[in-house]
Amino acid sequence: MARKTQEESQETRKSILECAKRLFSKRGYERTSLSDIAKYSGVSRGAIYWHFESKEDLLINLVDYVDNNTDCVRYFYESASPSEIDPLSKLRAFILNMFTEELTEYFNSSFVNMLIGISNGFAGNEEARAKLAELDKQRMEHLSKIIMNCVAKGQLPQNLNIKAATEHLSVFMSGFFFQSRMKNTETLKKHYAQIVDMEIEQLKQLVMP
Repeated sequence: MARKTQEESQETRKSILECAKRLFSKRGYERTSLSDIAKYSGVSRGAIYWHFESKEDLLINLVDYVDNNTDCVRYFYESASPSEIDPLSKLRAFILNMFTEELTEYFNSSFVNMLIGISNGFAGNEEARAKLAELDKQRMEHLSKIIMNCVAKGQLPQNLNIKAATEHLSVFMSGFFFQSRMKNTETLKKHYAQIVDMEIEQLKQLVMP
């Protein structure tokens, strides 16, 4: 019985998150209240607060939920695992799989537009901005772990400048993200695998003096 209750709780949480994504995408962050989310997901406000401390907490959990339900993200997490014998291939697979129609559509979605607006101070509030900034920091830390794992497995130089390599790769992926949003990807599509391989080779040059 306890297991069924736990499963029901997870289903309720999922329903809340999916409803919040629809409402945030349609109305924006400010014009969506927790009462709205409760109403359209068919739960009480108490149920919302059982799962999330605030609207800002719900937003961050929603971003995490969307990430974890994106196929290529598993490569991002697997490549940092100490038990992964070929983390560089997993990292490459993650970057390559960012170039799917599904992700290109997501990068251009109203939901992502809302997140960018919050991060840039055009929407949301300081608490939401701070939580998104912390999430970005965690992603950068995870990217550093991936690179360190590649070094530990002998796939990147032992004297690699981890900080510089992390920043370099982050800038590369951010650039691709914004190119996708500009829908300026036709040439990129033709040569994307080659470009990714060139980026990985460039990483190997970022060694400590």
